[in-house]
Amino acid sequence: MDTSAGPILTKQHLAEYAEFGVIHSIPILSAAEVAHYRAEAERTCSAIGDAVTRLDSLHLFFRWAWDLSTHPRVLNCLEQILGPDIVLKSTRLFYKHPRSDSYVGWHQDGVTEKLNDGRAPAIWLGLTAATVENGCLRVVRGSHRLGILEHENRPVRDTMTGTHNLAHRRLRSRAREDELSGKITAVPTEANLPFDILMQPGEMSIHHPAILHGSNANHSAAPRIGLSASYSSPDLYDGQTVVWARGDRHGNNYRFRLIDQPPTKSFEAAVAAYVESDFQILYGQA
Repeated sequence: MDTSAGPILTKQHLAEYAEFGVIHSIPILSAAEVAHYRAEAERTCSAIGDAVTRLDSLHLFFRWAWDLSTHPRVLNCLEQILGPDIVLKSTRLFYKHPRSDSYVGWHQDGVTEKLNDGRAPAIWLGLTAATVENGCLRVVRGSHRLGILEHENRPVRDTMTGTHNLAHRRLRSRAREDELSGKITAVPTEANLPFDILMQPGEMSIHHPAILHGSNANHSAAPRIGLSASYSSPDLYDGQTVVWARGDRHGNNYRFRLIDQPPTKSFEAAVAAYVESDFQILYGQA
């Protein structure tokens, strides 16, 4: 597989993204890359805590997460949607343990920033197969045309004590202990039925920031592992710090601070720095 240059998305892909708000089954990683990144993800989750089920912003600490979220084939696809300048806003590694109850409720990624622009998509890049049994990504196709809906806030901060896990903090909701998304909403009655996105390891989906999506619990005997990451055109970004993933930033006077170099800490130092950070860590099992 060529993992370097050239257009990947077809005209049909781009038309489907505009009409349905999602495209999927885009080949990104070779079999060797899947094995490498899955091993790194497993190693990281094990070091941070065996029951971890969601880790945010790993790309700011671990070189493998930076490389995966800025993979040339990922950015080649995004460039066809966003244009030549791309910023990486956030990443989330999801690890659904076998036969666990963890799930992701219905939500829209754009709710936090009230962003309903197709040039600010998110991806799902699977390191395992995505099936109905293991809780694959589900979307309500066309729901990006409904606009940004009202969402309910989820997290409650708890302090962990008396545990073997290295992390000292987690975010959870006592009312929805297994809920993995930050905010949730309801699917309007006029919306289409949910659509299950089935993919092979190393394949990617891209979805609009206003599309309704979520996932069910993993009822299979194997883990479901994947990277979710959010990107945008620089002119749509309204935060303080962001990773400059692609393009020529010279001559542009942006309000935010740019990160354009990958993390350099050793694995052990990265683990220590991450668990002491204030980024979200969720645990799905006791």
